Formats: sequence, C-alpha cells, structure tokens
Amino acid sequence: MVDEIITAYYQLDSEFGYDFVYNIDNTPKNDAEFKLHNHDNLYEIDLFLSGNAEFHIEGNIYRAHPHDIFIARPYEMHHNVFLSSDKYERIVIFISLDFFHRNRCRELEAFFRNRSLGMGCQIPAEIVDREMYQLLMKVNRYLQEGAFEIARCVLLEFLYLLNHIGEPLTLPTVEDERVKNILLHINENLTGDLSLDCLAETFFINKYHLCRIFKTITGYTINQYVNHKRLLLANELHKKGQSLLEASTNAGFNSYAHFYRMHKKEFGTNPRSQR
Repeated sequence: MVDEIITAYYQLDSEFGYDFVYNIDNTPKNDAEFKLHNHDNLYEIDLFLSGNAEFHIEGNIYRAHPHDIFIARPYEMHHNVFLSSDKYERIVIFISLDFFHRNRCRELEAFFRNRSLGMGCQIPAEIVDREMYQLLMKVNRYLQEGAFEIARCVLLEFLYLLNHIGEPLTLPTVEDERVKNILLHINENLTGDLSLDCLAETFFINKYHLCRIFKTITGYTINQYVNHKRLLLANELHKKGQSLLEASTNAGFNSYAHFYRMHKKEFGTNPRSQR
C-alpha cells in the first residue's frame, strides 16, 4: 500500500516560485521513482521525517535521521537509497532559481551555491529542531489553510536561518575516495580530455577496475556520467544565448552530431525543444 499526500502544490511558473510536497510511502522501494537524477533549474530541500534510508549525492553518502534536512542544487546527481521497507515520510520543497530574484533576497541563495560538489548537503536534526523544523510545519499548515502569503514569509525566514548556520554540518561517508576525486575532476574539467584512458592515467588506476568501481558507486558508466554532465552544461549555455553548436562545443562535445545523438538518447527529444 502506498499513500502519497500532496498537502499543497504550486506550479513553478506561478507567483509562488516553489513546490511543497508532503509525501508518505508505506512500502518504499529502490525503484525508478527514486533513481539517480538531477534538476537543472531547481534547488531541492528534503526534510526527512521517518524511515530507514540514505541520501546519496555525487559519490557521497549521508545517513538519514528523523528531522535531518538534505539539500541538492541544480546538476548535482542524487537519490535516496532505502535500507529497508520501513514507512518513509518526508517533506520536499523545490525552489525555482528565480525565486530569490522575485523575492529580492538573492543573498539567501548563498547557502546552496557556496559549497563543494556533494558536500554540505545534510543539516543535522540537532540544528533543525531549534527553529527550522517548526517553521516548515508552519509552512505546511498555512498552505493547508490557504494563507499563501504567510507561508511564503515563513519560508523566507527558514531560508534566512539556513544561511546563518554557524556550526559544522554533517560530514558524508565516502565509499571510495578515488571515485570522489574523479567526480570532482570531471565536473571541473568538462571541456577537457575525460576519456577512460586519460582518467586512468591521471589517477593511477587500472581502467577496467576504474570502470567497475565507478559504476558500482555512481550507478553510471564513466561515459554516461560525462555525457550527462556535458549535456546539462550545453543546455545551460544554450539557455544563456549560445547557439546549439557553440554550446555543444563549449560543453566538451567533439562534434554537433555527437551532441545531437547523446541528447536524443538521454532526453528523447531534439535539442531545440529544450530551450
């Protein structure tokens, strides 16, 4: 039995600029619903309420405890991994990139952006329980009551507190430090030579062993991961005004034909339809 409760849902092109979802899954599974994914135009905030799960993001693993908060920014690959079928309950907030501009609070975006890939993603419950938990419960309540403007103000207060945490956040578990370093290298050098041979030589590791451990930890082959990240970068550059040819070249693809094939394979659409 699965119960999904959506307390309030607002389209991102509305005046609100965020989605708020209260979700309960009585028999969670590691299936397509929770597969490794990313968002190209959203920040994600997860308030974990109950269950037996881990949050995996860019090669890092964070163990979930009730009232922990997890965050992900655009292009960070992440997913939940369930360690049992215990009831899973959470609140998820998706915030559009232009939310901070609309609400004249661009300084509150800093918490999401000013951190390394996959790091600083878990706010522990001992910090959350001081004020943040109650604020998110208030957002839930006000949305139910139709007090949308009050809910927006409370969300802004929550984001303010998020940006004024003065204590160290939870450190992740790194399943394999070599893969973590390779992920950082790939994301910092998307336009460079990221062939398997080059990576194996750079990190002094047998390429066949590298393939095995990379796929085990990330769920992607190296080529799949590199192409996916380059596609995301190309789409972002295209949105900023570059032609598809320019964007694909500046994202590291060696030809437009290669970019087109990968885009069609990954997203099932013509690149021009993504603008």
